[in-house]
Amino acid sequence: MLPVGHIAIYLDRVCADGPLRLRMCRPGEPAGVVIARYHRIGQTDWIATPIMEFLYATEHPEEIPAYATPELVSALRKQYREQYLSKLVPDGRENSKAFGEWLETVGVSYDRRVWGYELATSRAQDEQLVAFLNGRPNKHIYRLRKRNCANFAAGIINFYFPGAIAGADRLADFGVMTPKHVARLVYEYGMTHPETELKAIQIPQVAGSFHRSRPVRNGAEAGLKTKRYLVALSLLQPEALAGLLVLYLEDGRWEIGAGSSVEGPDFFQRSFPQIDPASFASIAKLDAFPFAPEAQAQERELTGLPCLKSMAEPATHCETQDVWYFLSSSK
Repeated sequence: MLPVGHIAIYLDRVCADGPLRLRMCRPGEPAGVVIARYHRIGQTDWIATPIMEFLYATEHPEEIPAYATPELVSALRKQYREQYLSKLVPDGRENSKAFGEWLETVGVSYDRRVWGYELATSRAQDEQLVAFLNGRPNKHIYRLRKRNCANFAAGIINFYFPGAIAGADRLADFGVMTPKHVARLVYEYGMTHPETELKAIQIPQVAGSFHRSRPVRNGAEAGLKTKRYLVALSLLQPEALAGLLVLYLEDGRWEIGAGSSVEGPDFFQRSFPQIDPASFASIAKLDAFPFAPEAQAQERELTGLPCLKSMAEPATHCETQDVWYFLSSSK
């Protein structure tokens, strides 16, 4: 596989109701859940993981090892799996090909550096997304070209910000949606919509004996900068190498994470006061908001949400808060 990284969505007002369902966080509850699509976790499409466990495999900052070793991290992940994922990933199947990607749902900061982009959204939008995802079958539909982790993230971004992710880069990424392309479009959307209060962070890879992660790349860039592909193309098909260079120079040089602040586990110990949902105006029937672009053409725009009809002048019932969009670097 090309080293193009992984992508997930972090919602700081939403919590996990088990690994397969979502709920709004309770008053005073540490905020946040990460949701992402995976290829091989049984017959499941997406998994929900609390933010601290997603990053560090524990909800307690004091339990994060100062120096991570495979033995320490394996013990933390095993404890999480046995407590929360035992029905999805039963004993004896945790290392099998059909279930092995569960390791990507917990303790990712031991394997990777993580980049994040923040856009302001409303609680009402979060409630709609929670109801929508909980009301749809969470069944495996992964396909590399049209239903990968980046397609899933793009669908959610478009759920909040219609048209923000117009489609895959047909040149630099050969028509496959990639994490870096989605990140770039989120960044560009935030830059042209100041009301979204765009911010960027990076979460360092935890110090330890694990290999340091590589930069996030798009398709053409990965072909040029990954040694094994570069050598093979140079020997076997040098004209293809020239083509990759043209594609990279044309649309592949955007730098991820420029101007980002460095954050650690303390950043995610925040909790937010919760507002009585009864105080919100009634929202439209969720069937009016198609979600999954992978079920249709990725380029199809998704219907907007009530609070986004005028982001410059939000509806009075919209409490603005943050949704975090995470992009992690590849191993």
